[in-house]
Amino acid sequence: MSQPHSSLPLTSLPAHHVRHRQPSSIPLRIFATCFTAIMVAVHYTNYSPLITIIRSELHANGSQVGLFSTLLFLGLASAYIPAGILGDRLGARPVLIASCALMGISAILLPLFPNLTWMLVCRIFVGLGSGGAFITGAGIASRLGKHASLGQGLYGGATQAGSGLGLLVTPHLLSWIGWRGSFLFWGILSATAVIIWLFINDGQEIHTPVPINLKKAVHSRAVWTLGLSHLGTFGLGNAIAAWITVYLVMQYKLPLTLAATFGSIVILAGMIFRPLGGILLGRNVIGAIPLLRIGTIMGAVGVALLAIPLRFIPFAIIGLTLVAIGSTIPYTSVFNAAANLRSVGKGVAQALVSDISSPTVIIGPPLIGFLVDRTGNFLLAFGSILLFSCVAITASFLAGPALKREAEDVAQE
Repeated sequence: MSQPHSSLPLTSLPAHHVRHRQPSSIPLRIFATCFTAIMVAVHYTNYSPLITIIRSELHANGSQVGLFSTLLFLGLASAYIPAGILGDRLGARPVLIASCALMGISAILLPLFPNLTWMLVCRIFVGLGSGGAFITGAGIASRLGKHASLGQGLYGGATQAGSGLGLLVTPHLLSWIGWRGSFLFWGILSATAVIIWLFINDGQEIHTPVPINLKKAVHSRAVWTLGLSHLGTFGLGNAIAAWITVYLVMQYKLPLTLAATFGSIVILAGMIFRPLGGILLGRNVIGAIPLLRIGTIMGAVGVALLAIPLRFIPFAIIGLTLVAIGSTIPYTSVFNAAANLRSVGKGVAQALVSDISSPTVIIGPPLIGFLVDRTGNFLLAFGSILLFSCVAITASFLAGPALKREAEDVAQE
């Protein structure tokens, strides 16, 4: 790479000039972050089509197989804040590379021994790597200048694409290379993210750590209102997505393959709506907080329609559409608002918001399963998720004043 011409000797230049490297182009950075998001999200769903054969091969029950999801998301939640702190202190790119390496290596090791305990332990480490990669990738996406809203929206859309690909492609891999080969395929593909980032410069200067005050972040009303709002968007969408296929089979008597296809469409819809949210914000069509409020309300109404124990197809179509839009379109609102908080480091703010929104993803799916087993329908099962929606809607209306007050407090300091 060519260096700028200067009449001064290299040793007389300021240190930050010596360390400066030309950032990679915006399209390249967006491609790299989106590829990372896809690889992270593939692991959300790639085990789902393999549940039946894993139960048979490993002699596991449904609860044990369910730990593939629970432990992954526990790993994700555990990694958010440490990765955010390290990203603010060391820079996002090195933390991202290390996280992708952990994710890829753990995913490759997972199928090498067909032992349930071994695989679940590997699943935890896949979650830790995925959490670190996700939060630092979001930080890089938010540092794209005037393209930040678009980048953040595409990053969120890529996450949805990864979840959809894990669900759609894995059954084909199963027929070609078996269930262990399927896990190995996704592990090797995940590891290629490391190679990509070795050749991408995110534009962040080396040794420009952001002041970190975790105590201040924990006490930030803005962070808490954004995170609790995210309960009813990201959290709600993933909790419902885990049960959409079973819901359509039980409620509407659809064949399993057709129900899975419809469920995948709901997940893949986020590929459109998450970037659309970023575009709307980038063009100032709507503000971040109004969009967030609309999303939480749409998600709640959609879940309410799905919970009604009637076999009425318009309820299902409208409900799934509202959930698909409401759970995805405010993504950029949440993460850009968190990244722009001046009182809290960018990585820490986004990490804490993600952690606060985790309970719906971790508690929701097993809670739905428990209530479906007890009642035989989805009235109470999906109705329980509306409790999270109520919290999210309330938080979204408090988020605007909280963000404004925090900005005023920073201006006065």
